[in-house]
Amino acid sequence: MPTPIDNNSLLRRAYQLLKQDMSNPQYAHIEPLATQTLQRLHQDIHAWDLSAEISHFDAYWTETEANAISAEGTARVFKGDFVTYLQDTNTREKVRQLLLLRKKEGFDFRAVNKAAEIGLIEHMDRFSFINGRPLFYVHRMEIMIFPELFTSIADRNKLESTGRELGIKVGKVAFERLQYQIRDKVDDFIHEEGLMNETDFVKRGIAWWVLNAAKELRKN
Repeated sequence: MPTPIDNNSLLRRAYQLLKQDMSNPQYAHIEPLATQTLQRLHQDIHAWDLSAEISHFDAYWTETEANAISAEGTARVFKGDFVTYLQDTNTREKVRQLLLLRKKEGFDFRAVNKAAEIGLIEHMDRFSFINGRPLFYVHRMEIMIFPELFTSIADRNKLESTGRELGIKVGKVAFERLQYQIRDKVDDFIHEEGLMNETDFVKRGIAWWVLNAAKELRKN
């Protein structure tokens, strides 16, 4: 069992690493691209006529620009399975419910439990996929719909490891609830450190650097 690290120290270092990496010209495009992509999506959600089909949202979930929100990496092998999953009638209804929840309740924290109860992730258990369950893409979709409530971590294993570092019992906690528990810890840190004016990208991204921060702090 790794030696626990004080959450504030851990999140402070994670924040510093994020800022350090994002100052690299190689990554300078990521934040504005993520911001523009989410702005487009949420403008579309706001303008969405509830009686209209949701197919025009499909492109958002797999477009190259979405990698600025959470990079697909090796998960791209599951993209075809995700596209197939989206064609299922029941899947589309669950996605519609998530979009409706966002449109009606914005980023109210109560939306977290409601999103989990919709069961989009669990619904995958009913399917046989060619390459495996496209968890990454479903997770990233939910992050994109609720970016103020979640972190940028779409990989479940990394999310659980991050939660453990922050003293959270990860167990069989729903993805949506675990996301919010981690984001809540980050938001507490943000308020304590007076970082409320930081961008949404940074607030969402701090958790992604927690594991790197923990490794570095233990080494020192």
